[in-house]
Amino acid sequence: MSTSEELSEEGLEDIELVDEKPLSWFDVSAIGTGEMLFTAGWAWIVYTASSYGILWTLLGFLGGVVVIHTAWWLYREMITAVPEPGSLQSYAREAGVFSLGTSYLILYAPVYGAFMWLELLIADELLALLFPAVPSGIWPYVVLVPVMALNLLGHQITGKVQSALVVITLVADIVLAVAVGVLIANTDSFALNWPSPTPIDFWTFFTVTGLWLGIMAGIMEVQQVLVDEWRDFGRSRDVGLLSAAWQLWIRQIPLAVGVLSSLPLAALAVMPVPTIGVVEAKFGHSALFYLALFAMLVATYTTLSVYFMGMGRILALYSQQGALPRAVGRYSRRSVPWVAIIVLGLFALIGAYVSDFTFVSHVLSTWSTTLYFVVALVYLLLRRRTDLDRPLVARFGTPLAVFLLVLTALIGIAIAMTDWAAALTWVALVVVLVLYDRFVVPRTKRGSFYREQVLRRRTSAARL
Repeated sequence: MSTSEELSEEGLEDIELVDEKPLSWFDVSAIGTGEMLFTAGWAWIVYTASSYGILWTLLGFLGGVVVIHTAWWLYREMITAVPEPGSLQSYAREAGVFSLGTSYLILYAPVYGAFMWLELLIADELLALLFPAVPSGIWPYVVLVPVMALNLLGHQITGKVQSALVVITLVADIVLAVAVGVLIANTDSFALNWPSPTPIDFWTFFTVTGLWLGIMAGIMEVQQVLVDEWRDFGRSRDVGLLSAAWQLWIRQIPLAVGVLSSLPLAALAVMPVPTIGVVEAKFGHSALFYLALFAMLVATYTTLSVYFMGMGRILALYSQQGALPRAVGRYSRRSVPWVAIIVLGLFALIGAYVSDFTFVSHVLSTWSTTLYFVVALVYLLLRRRTDLDRPLVARFGTPLAVFLLVLTALIGIAIAMTDWAAALTWVALVVVLVLYDRFVVPRTKRGSFYREQVLRRRTSAARL
C-alpha cells in the first residue's frame, strides 16, 4: 500500500469553521487593532519611555512606522502573486526557502503566547484591583479556565463578534484618552519626562525602533494569517491590512502621551497597569476607573479567547503537516482543536509565573525585526521568479526590499547589543525549527507526503 493510500485511510481532516462568515476589510482591520489594543497603550510604551523618555520614544515610533509601511508594500505585492492561506509560509515556498517561512509561521504560537502572557499579567492585576483581599495566585486560573472551557465547548469568538467587541473597547479607549489628556496630564510631568534618562548614542534610535516593532508587527501579522477569510480581497489588502495600525496609533499615541504627562516616569514604571493607575491616583474608584477596567477586561478576555482558537489551529496545522504528534492535530465534532488548546493552556499557566518583562520584550523585538528581514529576503527571492502567472511588479519593490534588509539588520544589531541573551534565544529557536523542518519532518510518513504535495511550485495567481 502506498504512503498516500495509508494516509487517506487514516484520514486527513478537512476542517471548516462553524458559523463563520467572510470578513470585510473593517473586520480584518478591527481584529488587527484589537490584538494589541492595550499592550500598545501603556505597559509597553511606558516601559520604553522609562528608559528613553518621550522624545526618543516618539522617534522610535516613527522608525517603526517606516518599517511597517515598507513591509506592507512588499506584503501586498506577495499576497497578490501568491493569494492563498499560509502567509509567509506560502511566499517562502515559492521563493525556495519553505522551512524558513514555516518556522516563522509556526513560531507565531509562542510569539502570541508571549503577547497573551502580557494580557494575562494585566488581567491578574486588574482583578487584584477589584478584589485585593483574594490571594493573587488564583487569578491565572480565574482568567484562563473559563476562556479555555468556552473554546473547548466550541463557543469560540468569531471574527464578526471580535470585531464588534473591539469597537466597544475602542469607544471606551477614546473616552479614557480624552479624560487623561484633559483632566490628568500636566506640563510639569511632560517636561520632566521629555528627555531620555539614559545616555544617547548611535544605536539608540535603532533600539527604540526595535522595541516599537515588537508590538507593531503583531498588528499586521494577525491580518496576514486571516488573508484566506477576507471577503473583499483587494480592499482588505490595500486598506484593511494597514488601516488597523493607524487606527491603533491615532488612538494610542495621544493616550500614551497623556499617561506619560501625568506622573514622573519612575512612578509610572512601578504601576502594574499605568492607565488604570493614573486614573485611580487622581479620581479613586470613580465611574471613569470602572469604565477603563471594564474595557480592558473585555479586551483581555477577547484576545485570550482568540489566541487559544487561532494558535490552536496553527499547532493543529503543523501536526497535520507531519511535524508534531498526530494527536495534537485532533479536532472535535465542533471543529475545535482541543488537544492543541489544552497544550496552549498548560503553556500559558507556566508562563503566568514568569515575571521577566524585559527579557520577553526583547525576544519579541528580535522576532519582529528578523521577521521583516525575512520578508525582504523572501521578496527578493520571489522577484527572481519569472514563471509566475503574476510576477512581482511593485514600484520600487527591489530598492525598498534592500532598504528593509539594511534597516532591520541595524535594528537587530542594536537589540542584540542591548540584550544578547534574548536575541540569541530567538535566533536559536528559529535555527532549530528550520533544521527540524528541513531534515526531520520530511523523513516522517505524514511529513514526506505533505512535502510531496505542497512543495510543488505554483505559477498561477488564482486563489486555492
